[in-house]
Amino acid sequence: MKKSIIALLVATMAGTGVLTLMADEERGEREHEREDRSGWLRDDDEGRIDPAYLKDTRFDAYQAECGESCHMAYPPALLPGVAWRMLMASLDEHFGENAELDAETRTLIEGYLGTYSADGRSGLYGERIRRSIRNTTTPLRITETDYFIGQHHEIPRNMVLDNPDVKRFSRCEACHSRAGEGTFSEHDIRIPGYGRWDD
Repeated sequence: MKKSIIALLVATMAGTGVLTLMADEERGEREHEREDRSGWLRDDDEGRIDPAYLKDTRFDAYQAECGESCHMAYPPALLPGVAWRMLMASLDEHFGENAELDAETRTLIEGYLGTYSADGRSGLYGERIRRSIRNTTTPLRITETDYFIGQHHEIPRNMVLDNPDVKRFSRCEACHSRAGEGTFSEHDIRIPGYGRWDD
């Protein structure tokens, strides 16, 4: 009797399209979960960040104050706007250094970073960064985002941390030959002392 009722319910639901909707919804949830775990790790679009941030006239100030004296001028898309605002508000203690700027320059650079941040006009890379940190505390280091970790977890320590020509994962330009252009494609990776990287 129970089997007959279940069979009748299934037949009725199939006839009304409910089963198809349920199956589509379940399939969509599975695809969403799979995308949540790995979708932001793919190296689509040849690993290129929209180059608009390089053409903005404010880039010159950012490059001069941050890219020439301390480290590469990281593409703003690699962190969300809130992280850039927090970093700019604490320049007197910037990872152990005093990187204070005059108020006008600081405001200019902060506006620039916000415009092209992961939640600004940043394209696919920004989307990946946003999705990788949405359930975590806002990281202040690019190397602490799940996206960055997911892209670099297979690289052995000796190739980076123990490599005198690299030393830190934050030195993107040491291995990514086109990092200054906002391109992080695997095709352009050359690890000093090891050559081309291809996972």
